[in-house]
Amino acid sequence: MSFLSNKNILIISPEPWDHIFVSKHHYATHLARLGNKIYYLNPASDGLKCHVTTFVNVFSVQYNGFIKGVRLLPNVLQKKIIRRKFNEIEELCQTTFDIVWSFDNSVFFNFSALPENVYSISHIVDWNQDFEFKKASETADLCLASSRFILEKQRKYNLNSFNIGHGFNCIGKESKQIELIGHNKINCGYAGNLDIKYLDWELVGKLVSGFPTVDFHFAGQWDSRANFSYLDEMQNFHYYGSLYADDLPSFYNNMDMLIVVYQYEKYPEQLANPHKIMEYLSSGKIILATWSDQYSEITKDDLIIMNKTKMGFLESFKEVKNHLKKWNNLQRTISRKKIAAQNSYKNQIIKIENLLK
Repeated sequence: MSFLSNKNILIISPEPWDHIFVSKHHYATHLARLGNKIYYLNPASDGLKCHVTTFVNVFSVQYNGFIKGVRLLPNVLQKKIIRRKFNEIEELCQTTFDIVWSFDNSVFFNFSALPENVYSISHIVDWNQDFEFKKASETADLCLASSRFILEKQRKYNLNSFNIGHGFNCIGKESKQIELIGHNKINCGYAGNLDIKYLDWELVGKLVSGFPTVDFHFAGQWDSRANFSYLDEMQNFHYYGSLYADDLPSFYNNMDMLIVVYQYEKYPEQLANPHKIMEYLSSGKIILATWSDQYSEITKDDLIIMNKTKMGFLESFKEVKNHLKKWNNLQRTISRKKIAAQNSYKNQIIKIENLLK
């Protein structure tokens, strides 16, 4: 019998269940398909509740969190408080957990407080998930990372640590066709949270103004849009608002190239492995990105072009724009899609199960 099947799994997430689906939600739904019962623990809030979701075998759990300062208490007392809270959640869910899979090292960070028969996984996908990192790493049975930098931190405390990168969520149903705005023959796209501090808006401005024969299509949450009104005045810049995850494949497929424009020099560790690159790869289209450590190997196969400087990025953009057929030929398109498929959440779970063995 598979280790990751027919188990009761508590997934601890820093994002609530009703958040736009990210890796934690995808692991929950894919693990449920293997016959596991998944209890998705939301960030602390008022009240206690365990209720069904629209996904079979996935339950959303609300709890009221811990008293302040647990991390500062002596280890014996700390373990006692964590164990009591764990027991409360088991009682609330009317189950006994076999696995605790945590993406959040700010709560339940001392896994030695759990019963001996409970297997613990500390899975850190975000660099800023850096609260009780040491204790969570050293007390977990297995540590998983999404980048080399996170792995290096985990290995200081637990040799049973592995970098498995990001997963890719294969969209099963056909997505709505996104009709593009603009009249230029070449389309360049970016999708993601446009409010994050890592975006290099100076570079975006240089691209839009420097390549007027290219239409730039941006999608995602953008509460700070008013700060960039100059972009709206440019005829080749188009904003689509937030798109549903199921509609992103259509958005990507309509593009000739996809970009990642981050402030690499300022945030090298945080930007070591942007999740969106895996989604971009699934489209098969050429990707121009600021430097990302995780994908440096595939630059050798011309599947992605990365630069550490703005000048280098602009020069690469010009090269790709002028030779799109070369960069989007059939062989490269197939290779990009293959990488995404190899990292589907289904395959990620298989990789993790092999590590458990």
